[in-house]
Amino acid sequence: MLNHLPEVFRDSPDFKEMCRVEGKIWDRLEQHIADVLNNAFIDRATWGLAKMEDEFRIPVDLKKSLVQRRGVIKAKKRGWGKLSDTLIKSIVESFQNGTVDVQPIKGQSKFLITFKDVIGTPPSIEDIEEAVRKVIPSHRVIQYQYRYLIIEEVEAMTLSQLNATPLNKFTPGGA
Repeated sequence: MLNHLPEVFRDSPDFKEMCRVEGKIWDRLEQHIADVLNNAFIDRATWGLAKMEDEFRIPVDLKKSLVQRRGVIKAKKRGWGKLSDTLIKSIVESFQNGTVDVQPIKGQSKFLITFKDVIGTPPSIEDIEEAVRKVIPSHRVIQYQYRYLIIEEVEAMTLSQLNATPLNKFTPGGA
């Protein structure tokens, strides 16, 4: 700011101090503007999530992480339209659990959702199930298929990698 003043004022201690203080005020204002703008977008929102949840009539659950809350909002936002495998895929992938494959099983009123990238049960599976259940008719059945570590992958792991791997990444029940 000092550079925009006439040269006669640039050496004045009073003007230097005034420009320093005003510069800090402008910096804070820019930060606040950026914060408000970020909270207008689901993927960057923090304190704005509560407002979005209210608009979509989603109960605010502060125990959930920001990522989980964003996923619920995205699923609710995407969950409109004619029921199709594309709609279900869009809803499930909104929870940032990687990619999924959704296949309608003909003649059975059933959809099979296969998680391709996530090993084990996705961390927000309850939210995913709830979001999908809200958009499909009650007579439809949803079946989830998870990917677990296979023998070849386990055999290739070092002992320290095995110790660091959570148990939910291995097939439950030894099946």
